Amino acid sequence: LWCLRRNLLAAKATGLPYVVLPWSNLNLPWLLLRPLLLPVLNKLPIRDSLWFRLLSVDWPWHQQYAVFHQLDSDNFIYVSPTRNYFNTADAAVIDQITKRRHDFPKPVEVYRSLDIYGKNVVSTEGNLWKHHRKTVSPPFNEKNNRMVWDESLRQAQSMINGWMSHQAESSVSIYQVADDCMKLSLYVISCAGFGVNLDWPGAEDQRKQPLTNGHATSSTEKEIKPSEIDGDHRMSYVDALQTLLHNMLWIFIFPIFLMKWLPFSGIRRSYTSYVEWGRHLRELFDNKKDDIATGKAQEGMDLMGFLCKGAGLTSGSTMRDSEKLQSKPVLSDTEIMGNAFVFLLAGHETAANSIHFSCLYLAMHPASQRRLQKSLDRIFASRPISEWEYERDFTALFSTMAGAVLAEELRLIPPVPAIPKCVPHNASPQTLVINDQKYTLPPSTYINLVSLAAHRNPKTWPAGPPSDPKNPVHPNSNTDNDLEEFKPERWLHDTAQISDDPAEKDQYTEDAPNTATGTNSSNALHRPPRGAYIPFSEGYRACLGRRFAQVEVLAALAVIFKDYSIELGVDKYASDEEVEKMGEKERREVYGKTVGDVRALMMEKMGMLFTMQMRGANVGVRVVKRGEERFADLYQ
Repeated sequence: LWCLRRNLLAAKATGLPYVVLPWSNLNLPWLLLRPLLLPVLNKLPIRDSLWFRLLSVDWPWHQQYAVFHQLDSDNFIYVSPTRNYFNTADAAVIDQITKRRHDFPKPVEVYRSLDIYGKNVVSTEGNLWKHHRKTVSPPFNEKNNRMVWDESLRQAQSMINGWMSHQAESSVSIYQVADDCMKLSLYVISCAGFGVNLDWPGAEDQRKQPLTNGHATSSTEKEIKPSEIDGDHRMSYVDALQTLLHNMLWIFIFPIFLMKWLPFSGIRRSYTSYVEWGRHLRELFDNKKDDIATGKAQEGMDLMGFLCKGAGLTSGSTMRDSEKLQSKPVLSDTEIMGNAFVFLLAGHETAANSIHFSCLYLAMHPASQRRLQKSLDRIFASRPISEWEYERDFTALFSTMAGAVLAEELRLIPPVPAIPKCVPHNASPQTLVINDQKYTLPPSTYINLVSLAAHRNPKTWPAGPPSDPKNPVHPNSNTDNDLEEFKPERWLHDTAQISDDPAEKDQYTEDAPNTATGTNSSNALHRPPRGAYIPFSEGYRACLGRRFAQVEVLAALAVIFKDYSIELGVDKYASDEEVEKMGEKERREVYGKTVGDVRALMMEKMGMLFTMQMRGANVGVRVVKRGEERFADLYQ
């Protein structure tokens, strides 16, 4: 109680709106007991209280902009016995915080679960972060983006071929889209970044055929069958990583040395995946050291090679150069492992989620899907995928409807619901200007840049009326406008709407992908105010892999929707035979019910560990050749 009173007085002194919580939503006992207690607590009058809603660690997703609207402020503090949390959906405030890296650093303790193999560019701050970033940033360049493009095209084709391979007809029902998108992205980052070739069944021969940049498997790349357990491993490369990622909560909660001995099979399996993935990482590291020592070079991104060079490893020796060690800092072995793990984690979850949710949103909004396909037709015409070129086609995609789809998906579902910052406990109080007034945050204040709310803030985003006022997408957030709705068209200017022809791409030269990380969205699309759109953060700590993800997602979406359409599965309401006999009114009713079900499922099942994704639920879709859709004509 004394700690709560102390923090309450500190919150009052700021002059900002505040909400008092009995404990932090990150309190460990609460996190463990919440699933058991919620059924009881939800029957009590407190369920509608603001403080109770904020006790959910996923409150940014479930509340979105509603909390800020209820408080009539884009900035507020919630008070807990542990510390105070300053939350903002204010673009101007977010811009101030991201520009002042030294005043508002990352709270590195929040990222300790990412340190399971070693410190890395995500989990460090200050001079140590600068050293990590300097070491790991060189491979994020245009030459390697071209390789990401080629590998993404290849893997997306393999995914589609896998979906359609056993079907005599031109359509197929898919219930594991999220899992397949995760595989696709893991395969892309493994090959493009680490030289580990992972292929879908039957796609091995395709890799031998060069794409637009002539890339083929180099002598230093490693062929791995995704589900095959090689050597004396207990888990395959893919299974170890996926099991580890699905069970990171246990590694966050329990000391790793203890997990092996706990009498719970799930926790012990998590420990096994941690050990096995560490062994796979070590093998990649050892193989790369051998390649460097013998002078072998790998084509492409070669993230592990850059990490090894950052550790002072040079050709001709697997030992670090002693003179270099004395003249400048180098990465340790654990830091190499830590950065490799983070690259693989962030490099496939972010892109996979964007591909998955883009497919779902486009299936829920067939008119936008038709518009995307017409745009793809203008960009690629009749060219086969083998003739798609990164330099010509990525900029056209990024600047037109495909870029708008990605930008809108990331607006509605950014990789993380809030970006953490802080005023360190040993720092001076920090002042922010909010609505032309100065407010001071004391030391030990945590900060949430609530991207989910900032992306829906009607004060900074142009908004129209809701499409269906009687059935809003969210029950409380932005019920009087369309900012909760998926409308990629909101990103299109008049010039962008008619400029899909790559022959006109010169007008996009300002947006040509000529930097390592790129921008959050194309300059040819709508440009929100600084701080209003932060899917990859902003400022000094903006995501290194931003352009990597954009290239991968747009390439995959182009492959999928150039020749195919995706519709929601309506199995719950009608069989294929029944749909064939339906008139327009009946089909519209069935599809509308299914869209409503998917919206409710997304609202209920979306959660956050490292990235936003649906957990414990799958949405069935129907993949069909273009021209054979069952519901597209209802939404022209």
